[in-house]
This record gives sequence, structure tokens and C-alpha cells, in this order.
Amino acid sequence: MIKDSKYERVYTGSEINVNHLKSQLEEAGISSVVRNDHESAIRAGFGSDYDRGVLLFVEKDNLLRAKHIIEKSTSEPKFTDAELEEQATQSRLKEQTTERKGERPLIQKEEKPKRSFFNLALNAGLLIYSLWRLYPLTQGEELPTYRILLSSFIAVFCGYTLVRHFIKK
Repeated sequence: MIKDSKYERVYTGSEINVNHLKSQLEEAGISSVVRNDHESAIRAGFGSDYDRGVLLFVEKDNLLRAKHIIEKSTSEPKFTDAELEEQATQSRLKEQTTERKGERPLIQKEEKPKRSFFNLALNAGLLIYSLWRLYPLTQGEELPTYRILLSSFIAVFCGYTLVRHFIKK
């Protein structure tokens, strides 16, 4: 902070970590100050570096106690390897299927939702409409190229969608 200040920086990190450490220090009876230059710059209307973290300062009198608390809370693993493995095995799917023997298990996917009646009716209606738009070709009339291409694409797409729906049942 200031050269002749009674505060000393003990930690630099994300705002979430700094707030967590600040609450732990307060529980231990150590007052602390948080300095967030990025937030200050935004409030003042300036930009700032995202690389710098939030700073946590404590009084020099409590520096050793604060460093001990911070070291203890940042270096202590939350779970042992055995606990993590147990959680991982519990979260795996109960039934795993394999594509071929010898390959690793695949995640079982839910079935694709069935098409609604409205979706099928819309596809059938578009197919009939696009074929109706192409009907003059069978009578020998000339049609604009964009009309032929667009109506043909819609007919092919809707026809494919309808065929795929009824074949998969």
C-alpha cells in the first residue's frame, strides 16, 4: 500500500479466494484490508490489467499469525485421493454399454425426443407445397431457377425428414 504503512501484503489471488481468506482471518481475530485495483479502475472509468489479482493486507503486528493461517488454508487438500476416487465411482453411470468388446465404455445417451405431431404436419405441408410449386415443370412451363432450386431443396429436406422419422420407428 504505502511505504510507511502499518499493513503488509500477505496474499494475492482471485477475489473469491481473498474474501474467503479475509473471513478466516476475521474468525481468528486478525483485521485485514482488501485492495482490488481492477474494481477501483472500473469504478473510476479506467481500464486495468486483468493479470493482477486482488491483494490482501494485514497489520504488521499480526503478520506471522496471518501467514500461518493463509498457508494452512491454501495448502491443505480438501479431499484425499481415496475420497476423490470414491466420489468418481459413485457418479459414474450404473449401466455402461460398449460399442465393441474391448473398447472403453461410452456414456449412455438419452433417446432423441420424438417429433411432435405439429412438426410432422409442418414437414408434410411444406413437402406438398414445394411439390405444388414445382408442378408446372411437369406441364412443360418454364420456371425461374431460384424457384426450382428453393422448392427442390425444401422438398428433398422435408421428404428426407419424414422418411427418416417413419423408418426409425
